[in-house]
Amino acid sequence: MLLVFAASAARAAFDSDSVGTSAAEFLKFGADARGAAMGQAMTAAAEGASSLYWNPAGLSRVPALEVSFSHAFLYRTVFSDFAVIAQPLRPIVPPRRRETRPSGRGTIAAGLLYLNAGEIKERDNQGMETGGAFTPRDLAFIAGWGATVSDVLDLGVALKYIDSRIQSSARAAAGDAGLRLRMSMGRCPYVLALSGHNWGGPMRFRQQEDPLPASIRVGQTLRPVKQFLLSMDLVAPRDHKIYPAFGGELTLPLAEERESASLRFGWSGRTSSSDLDGMAGVSFGGGFMHEGFFADYAWVPFGALGMSHRFTLGYAFEP
Repeated sequence: MLLVFAASAARAAFDSDSVGTSAAEFLKFGADARGAAMGQAMTAAAEGASSLYWNPAGLSRVPALEVSFSHAFLYRTVFSDFAVIAQPLRPIVPPRRRETRPSGRGTIAAGLLYLNAGEIKERDNQGMETGGAFTPRDLAFIAGWGATVSDVLDLGVALKYIDSRIQSSARAAAGDAGLRLRMSMGRCPYVLALSGHNWGGPMRFRQQEDPLPASIRVGQTLRPVKQFLLSMDLVAPRDHKIYPAFGGELTLPLAEERESASLRFGWSGRTSSSDLDGMAGVSFGGGFMHEGFFADYAWVPFGALGMSHRFTLGYAFEP
């Protein structure tokens, strides 16, 4: 019901007539390899430090210090990076016994999202090179907090400072907010989540002013068995029609304790093979974890634009 309600409420303001009218498009490219491999269906699935990007309410599930760095090879010379650190706050009154649940005061996180579009040679109005060149780039500093406020409810907020440069620069501030409801469907853990992203702006390049790519996302996850997670998002972007996204993750425990391997797949309705003249919309990837260290990979095709590859390395300390 929540999925249907959110889609109906957003339909009047979010539609395909606004395609191409947003600034800071890099904010929609994703963060880590796990999310990319699962079709970006992460509103309810994200529970690590990268929740700062996907849904800040997921920060509430970070039990101890976690750091990660992601690098993406996108199209031709275009690449992006995402670095994040998350730290649970210590309780004011120390617990009488060791607890592995997240801190009652929540978790704070800070991150940097960066995109480099590669060098572009300057040309005059006749198409001739002038000898000059410039490198467009975008970055966003993000700070957030997420906490468990009841036995079933997580809340989170994040603030962003956005700086984009082509030949001139533009800056803006924005905010994200989210919630997660942790329940069960029979004996299967179930999470329902809602988040809003990139509300702020607009950005102004000289005389041109454009809004940020705001969006509303509703997500849910179901874990039919302990090793298998299914996720689904319904996304209402300001500059596109409403679309779904799906993801799956199979985690296989290995011989040693705290060691596992994961296989992931996803599909996003934001892009299609007909739009990009080739395979698009699907994604695949995998990951490995050993004693807190984790490494993830995602492969995402973008039709005629080529294949993108995303890598994540990180470490989650013990509680």
